[in-house]
Amino acid sequence: MTEARSSPSLAVQNHDNKGQSPQPARHRWMWPRQATGYVMIAPAIIFLLMVIIYPLFEVLRLSFYEFTGLRDQQSSFVGLKNFFTLMDDRIYWISMKNTMIFVLATVVLHALIGLLFALALHQDWPSNRLRNLVRGLLILPWLFSMAAAGLVWALLLNALGPINYLLVSAGILERAMDFLGDKDTALWGLIVINVWKSYPFYMIMLLGGLQTIPPDLYAAAKVDGADRWQRFAFVTLPMMRSILVATTAIDFITTFGVFDLVRTLTNGGPARSTITLGYYTWLVGFRDVDFGYGAAISVSMLIIMSVAMFFYLRLAREAVYG
Repeated sequence: MTEARSSPSLAVQNHDNKGQSPQPARHRWMWPRQATGYVMIAPAIIFLLMVIIYPLFEVLRLSFYEFTGLRDQQSSFVGLKNFFTLMDDRIYWISMKNTMIFVLATVVLHALIGLLFALALHQDWPSNRLRNLVRGLLILPWLFSMAAAGLVWALLLNALGPINYLLVSAGILERAMDFLGDKDTALWGLIVINVWKSYPFYMIMLLGGLQTIPPDLYAAAKVDGADRWQRFAFVTLPMMRSILVATTAIDFITTFGVFDLVRTLTNGGPARSTITLGYYTWLVGFRDVDFGYGAAISVSMLIIMSVAMFFYLRLAREAVYG
């Protein structure tokens, strides 16, 4: 039998390892890949907990308490008493009606005006510079704060303002009127101001949605003999359903708690014709210093908005996806 020969390198390695104790295997600690993501979003989560989650639970807690006194306030647990009081509060129901009118009119007008301008900007223009100029002019109202826009429109809608002058000169009005000082027109005046101030945001969102529609769909519809209205009804609107649902949902949520416009221009008047739930919450909580009842109004607003959004998004999902 032939004797097996060992390689020189193996022999040298065995010679070097003689007299040395075996080294234990070292386990190197590795940072989990998933932990990196959690660390990156930790500041945002902490911020949300501080400014949204904690205040939300604090409002829920306060709604079950009653506060008495001004300087030395004392609180006592009253359970659902504040919510039962809401049912018999006439001002609460007036503010509810005004809020619903304000929200529904604003959402509808934002969608119509935003879609109209978006369609106009999406068309082919003889000059791109002209289209960009018009686009910039249409976005200008979004640059104003709500308070600044309200003050500008207060001058325009005043009895001595230019709008009254034009309407009286054209024979539409017999005499000048204060649109924000009349209980029949004050709420609609606020609606006009809010629509003018905020429509550019929804115009840009809808314009972005229009630009995602493939041009081949319009070309195919045109080949099939569809006119401009049919292409809008059977191509544009179906392809825009998801973005329309998103914009109307955002509009409803941001408009439901309207406060700054009412506080700047009308203070809920005249004759409570413009008082809204957001403004009534401020009146009760900060003017009357009744934090418990004000918190109950806020909780009722949260419930109404959540229920409305639940059913709206559910119906919208069925309409979009079938």
